[in-house]
Amino acid sequence: MADRSWVGEMSVEAEKRVALVTGGGGGIGIATCRALCDTGVRVIIGDLLAERAQQAAASLRAEGFDATAAVIDVSERASVDRVFDEILSAHGRLDILANLAGVVRNDLIAKIKDQDFDLTIASHLRGTLNCIRAAIPTMRKQRYGRIVNMSSVAALGMIGGASYGAAKGAIESMARTAARELAADNITVNCVAPGLIRAGMFLTTPQQFQAAGIERTPMKRAGSPEEVAACIAFFASSAASFVTGQTLYVCGGLSVGF
Repeated sequence: MADRSWVGEMSVEAEKRVALVTGGGGGIGIATCRALCDTGVRVIIGDLLAERAQQAAASLRAEGFDATAAVIDVSERASVDRVFDEILSAHGRLDILANLAGVVRNDLIAKIKDQDFDLTIASHLRGTLNCIRAAIPTMRKQRYGRIVNMSSVAALGMIGGASYGAAKGAIESMARTAARELAADNITVNCVAPGLIRAGMFLTTPQQFQAAGIERTPMKRAGSPEEVAACIAFFASSAASFVTGQTLYVCGGLSVGF
């Protein structure tokens, strides 16, 4: 008889799942929230900036989606715990956690300022840790969870991106460890690692940097936030029920060879 144990995953699909997307007010964040909403998920848009979170939630509600805003500083455990308590009080569950929040303070290694390094590590790495720790008790109780972390091709090495790349590389390592620790509880942990995307940090860089980066990308273009969001939504779905501890590069081939 064929093994159909994976069918148990569908029981969660039958309910209206709940997702928290940190950094949800940014370009990739909004696209991710919309992609999850498209599958019927109730989305909480977490962002450090209240106005940005509220505007994003209002925009999605205007499209007919179930979206609310939450102000969260992922680098502060008390802030994270407060938001998770509010989610459980309002919804009684949390099925999906997408860790997208983080700031960028790039510079050459010789010029990195301690405060910029510390802020980068706190917002990306400690922020991801804080959110994963907060999600574990509920997901274990449910015996279901999808955790998706944001990495970057910068984890492979990028001139002027030591702090950011170090944080992202550590997030990938943490995800592999979490995947092993949580697999028995039916909780998957994966990473999506974008390359050059027409959003956020990339759009703030000089035109010559953008052009040079696109030239190095085998597909000769930058990606869209929606292309990243589609991969996050896959990892967040039951279709990815047997995928954990993985990093998916969404980079037009930038991560491959020389």
